[in-house]
Amino acid sequence: MNQRIILSMKDLAKFRNRIFIHCVFTAAAAELISLPVIGADLKFLAGIAAGTFITMINFNILILSARRMMTSRKKGPVVGGYFIRMPIYGIVFYLCLRISGRCAVACVIGFITLHLSLIIIYGIESRLPGAKKNPLNSWTEPKKWKDPSSWDDEDDDYKDF
Repeated sequence: MNQRIILSMKDLAKFRNRIFIHCVFTAAAAELISLPVIGADLKFLAGIAAGTFITMINFNILILSARRMMTSRKKGPVVGGYFIRMPIYGIVFYLCLRISGRCAVACVIGFITLHLSLIIIYGIESRLPGAKKNPLNSWTEPKKWKDPSSWDDEDDDYKDF
């Protein structure tokens, strides 16, 4: 396996835990922002909690399928993981929608907490002075791109008549 691409288990756990901590804080911030707008609503809180929990579970499934893809060098585990993760999102959203509309909206906000956390960590915090750089990409090494003329095009197989 290419060691430059694959993070060690310790680095991956730190990466995941940092994202999950930001997810919880983002969900808590969303709940605090909703208090003056809609008041204390247990269904809204349940929706945010369900959405955040499910997005964290699905992120773990994504990590597992990515690991399996890297070891097997096939795309099957990622595709399989996708077909596991998407129905989970749909089922949880449907259950929240059955409870109430506010619960469903809060569930979607919970789903988005992971993406907001990534934006906060790698879009905002990483640009602050003295911040650690993204561990997933070494920006100090120049990128070597393939020459586009060497790419295999399916159109090249056909000759003009």
